[in-house]
Amino acid sequence: MRRLALAVAVGAALALVAAGAAVGQRRQREAEASPLPSIENTGPRGLAAAWRFLAATGRRPLRRGPGDPPPPRGAAVVLAAPRAALAPAEVEALLAHAAGGGTLVLALGAAPQPVLERRLALSRGAAAPWASVPLAPHPLFSGLVLPSGGSAIASGLPGALPVAGALRGATALSLPLGAGEVIVLSGPEALENERIGEADAVSFLVRLGGRGPLAIDERFLAPADGPAPPSRRALALLAAQALLGAAVLLAALAPRLGPIRPPPPEGGGRSTRDYLASLAALYRRAGAEPELARSAWRAFRRRLEARAGIPARLPDAEAARLLAARSSPAARAVLRGSVALGRRRPLLAVGQAAAEAEEALGFWRRR
Repeated sequence: MRRLALAVAVGAALALVAAGAAVGQRRQREAEASPLPSIENTGPRGLAAAWRFLAATGRRPLRRGPGDPPPPRGAAVVLAAPRAALAPAEVEALLAHAAGGGTLVLALGAAPQPVLERRLALSRGAAAPWASVPLAPHPLFSGLVLPSGGSAIASGLPGALPVAGALRGATALSLPLGAGEVIVLSGPEALENERIGEADAVSFLVRLGGRGPLAIDERFLAPADGPAPPSRRALALLAAQALLGAAVLLAALAPRLGPIRPPPPEGGGRSTRDYLASLAALYRRAGAEPELARSAWRAFRRRLEARAGIPARLPDAEAARLLAARSSPAARAVLRGSVALGRRRPLLAVGQAAAEAEEALGFWRRR
């Protein structure tokens, strides 16, 4: 009877391990797809939101995959962060489409594109700002503030025009080519799910869709001859997990010489202060305090925008200048918080500065 019970327990444990491994493999496959700028990817780096928005507004883009025919003449082709290096023939075909009266929107990614960058005389500089503003009149960028990232870009081609960017450099270039043009973005942030709701990214999509037929080229999302993804090498891992689960179960059922650990002493409960101290120590060990401070400051700037009408996208110095006319203590607190963000342990100082500014503006008073 005991052996039967042991066999049932081992079988149940193996079933649980198999189920856990299946869930893990599904998550692994999702993680492999999450960085890809695909219209099927609903993760932060995907283009599913942009594609669905355009489809819902009557501008449904074409999806061009391997083996699909070329896009219609005059169409706007979007090539977002290609991860595979484009061959010379592919580069010439894309540029020929633009020269024939089409538009090629090239959003650069982390993968180098030596042929394409050499053909367009592109160079990359310092890190690009979080958002970009218009630098020159252009139908796609005039009056729009767009999410940006990657690095500042420049081109040595005649007629190259920086159309969006900031003081650090351009984040968007317009390169006239034959009867059409090539639009080069420093990164795909203005098209990604994660930032499609920021600034004027939706307006940029509307203008881009208004140029006629729109095609999203997904032929270069991954190298053709790269190594197999981890999700395809899962059978051996599943077997190892099952064996490990069985071994752990047998070890748990084996006789012991005493309790695993002594019972906790009576009255030894932890207070709320103890839990907060432990959580703070974990944050310090993980190095998360700067990011927590930046997140708290962004939340404060959003509250400042909602309650005081100071746009969150303005630099802190400009926000303090606008606040000075209403409350000098609030303006000084904003400047102190902005300076504190650059310190090694900024969270406490940032929280105090935000609280002082809100108190000076009367955010906490009863209405």
